[in-house]
Amino acid sequence: MTNAGTIPGGRVDAAVRRENLKRVHKDRMRPLRVLEYLDNSAIFENSPVEVREGYVISDRDNGDLFLVLSFRSLSEEPLTALKIRVLLFRDHKPIPYERHEYEYSWHLGTFGIRALNGVERKEKEVRDEISLRYGETFGDGIYLPVPSTYFSKLQVDLLEVSYANGTTQKLGLTAGAKAKHFYELPDGLRDVYSDVNIFQAVESLHPIRVLPEQGEKVWLCCCGHKNPLRTEHCEVCGRDRAWQMEHLTVEQLEEKEREVESKRERRILHDLTKYKPKSLESAEEIAKKVELCNQVMEKLAIQEREKDQKPVKIFKRILIILAIGALLYVGFRIGYNILREYGYFSDTGSGTQTAEAAGE
Repeated sequence: MTNAGTIPGGRVDAAVRRENLKRVHKDRMRPLRVLEYLDNSAIFENSPVEVREGYVISDRDNGDLFLVLSFRSLSEEPLTALKIRVLLFRDHKPIPYERHEYEYSWHLGTFGIRALNGVERKEKEVRDEISLRYGETFGDGIYLPVPSTYFSKLQVDLLEVSYANGTTQKLGLTAGAKAKHFYELPDGLRDVYSDVNIFQAVESLHPIRVLPEQGEKVWLCCCGHKNPLRTEHCEVCGRDRAWQMEHLTVEQLEEKEREVESKRERRILHDLTKYKPKSLESAEEIAKKVELCNQVMEKLAIQEREKDQKPVKIFKRILIILAIGALLYVGFRIGYNILREYGYFSDTGSGTQTAEAAGE
């Protein structure tokens, strides 16, 4: 972003503005990828601007690095410019090794993409509108070059804003402060949130990320979006501001957790009194139960053995019946033969022959 070309009175050489506007259009055609998101979830008190988003991107073709910052005006007096400073640190050293100052303004053609109420404003609409309205966002599409050399930390300072009435205001604010993240809470408090949450329908699309905060000019929704204070519902997820401020503070969640634990303890005590445990049994009673159990087990074992031996018994009975039958048959044959020898039985043929012999 070129910031050269400023002349006394706040005017800018038209050529510089045209050059920057062309660069914005050209940069939007770059094949980019996001390398790092910057957490700027905390809100500033009494600040005329707030940092909405920030991330470091890289050009896929040549590897150039850029910083993209998105801001929102929270000033009732129209803003005409914002000056910032970017500090680069290396190896966690406290002193930056590089400093770069940039200015966002209409005169420089560096407001970038401007949007109001979530709708991007058309180029012809803002062509001659040099100041920002309350709630208007800017900065998207402006790629601030950062060196490709290694840096371990990046810091953004908000230096100064200029107003349409010709006045300026020193800010001296440092972006990058973080709100209380939801995942940092203990498991018990996260469980409590699941119990009290009345916005389950939006959790899948806009899950809770941070605990809500409210400042003088802006409030932070639990989904992570910053909203102007005059809005009652989040512009992104639609959650109610008043309900969040009442139920989603650490103190409120802890109080709800204590209430849940108290109810659980009372329920346990009630169950113990309703189902009073029996007194301990004596050694004699235990011995009797053991003996009875052994008797039952022995009977079961005998029944199992008898069950296993039943086919053998049936087979033996069949053999005995067959043997008796065979003995009866043999006895019958022997008796028959003896009686026959004594003439009690004669064949038909033998009787005829005897009769013929008697006739002769």
